[in-house]
Amino acid sequence: MSEQVNVPGMPEKKGMSKGCLVALIVVGVLLVMIIAAVAVCYWKKDELLKAGTNAMINSIKTELQSNPVEGADAERFNRVADAFMARMDSTDIDLQKYGAFAQEVQAVMQDKVIEPEEVEDMIQSMVQYFPELESIAVPDEMPEAVIDSTMVDSMVPEEQ
Repeated sequence: MSEQVNVPGMPEKKGMSKGCLVALIVVGVLLVMIIAAVAVCYWKKDELLKAGTNAMINSIKTELQSNPVEGADAERFNRVADAFMARMDSTDIDLQKYGAFAQEVQAVMQDKVIEPEEVEDMIQSMVQYFPELESIAVPDEMPEAVIDSTMVDSMVPEEQ
């Protein structure tokens, strides 16, 4: 039961207060900025994923160079990683394959200690993403148990 009393000489209030108007403008601008950011991220998701992948792989390469891991073939990793990034830059990203690859990279980077097995797992994940990298991913020193298939074919006697 409050009644508004008009005081003579005071103008009658109309509309919103200045504070409320400023708050609405700020909220509107923030909303427009968020929508624009989401739209840009959606349209540029491939470039963002490529940049993130490049940063993660380069950090692993740098870590292997500055703190060599015994039993890990850093040169082979660098060779495969460079070929992987070049191939990644020239193609579109398959999000399903990329998800598996990203999980592998995150697992390596999570504990902040790179193990030789993790380096090998990373190489295998890059080869799984791009199977054509398999020829680059071959270890420099092949074990004696691995025999070239052409050698096996030449050893098998031909049937008459």
